[in-house]
Amino acid sequence: MKKVLMFLVLATVVCSLVFTLHETWFSMGYEQAFFMDSNIIQGNTLDTNTVSRGVNLSTYRFLRDNIGIFVHGSFLFPKNSWVWDNNGITNIDFTDYGINMQLGFIIGFAYKINFTNDFKSYFGIGINYLTDWAVYPGIGSTSYGRDRNSFGISGDLGLKFDLTDRFFIKTGSILVFDFARYTTLETYSGRSHADTSSGWDKDFFMISARPYISAGINFYWRTENDRLRLTSGKPN
Repeated sequence: MKKVLMFLVLATVVCSLVFTLHETWFSMGYEQAFFMDSNIIQGNTLDTNTVSRGVNLSTYRFLRDNIGIFVHGSFLFPKNSWVWDNNGITNIDFTDYGINMQLGFIIGFAYKINFTNDFKSYFGIGINYLTDWAVYPGIGSTSYGRDRNSFGISGDLGLKFDLTDRFFIKTGSILVFDFARYTTLETYSGRSHADTSSGWDKDFFMISARPYISAGINFYWRTENDRLRLTSGKPN
């Protein structure tokens, strides 16, 4: 819960950055994620495919020359994983997990192209942070908790259609390449803490695609008497 609250505070602070704005998009939507990662554990190569679903929050803020910044937050819940190792393929169903959640955060530079006044394309590139943790009750008296934090670069590419001056829908996909991950694993025997291990994953990389569809609100500003004012519609 502390990690979720810290994530929300960070997203709120970054999204409230103020500079000479022209327009801002704020949206919320559905996101489906496909993760493919690889790393080596005790000489054994593990390749994992994971499917997750959840919601996202996104903010784009632009200057008058169509350049700006964007912030994208993802709240995802893994459904299934397929793990390839020296012993073959294992299908993992997360139904039995007590907690299994992923939080993604991206911040970077953005650019938009106006095809018409109501139809636009946009893309952004920035740094990516993803944390996922799981709590597994285990079999019998053994249980464990896992916390993984990965870092990399990410892009966002999509299309936006304004239904009115104020409301819009957009669809696109987040594309991510993570090149570093730090994992902490805690095991318990009954109510007693048994062991803790942590460190950077060896030979790790992860590629993910996270298509989404969102609905949102436009905010437009104009300069009037050297002061920035929110307008009721699109500026002329």
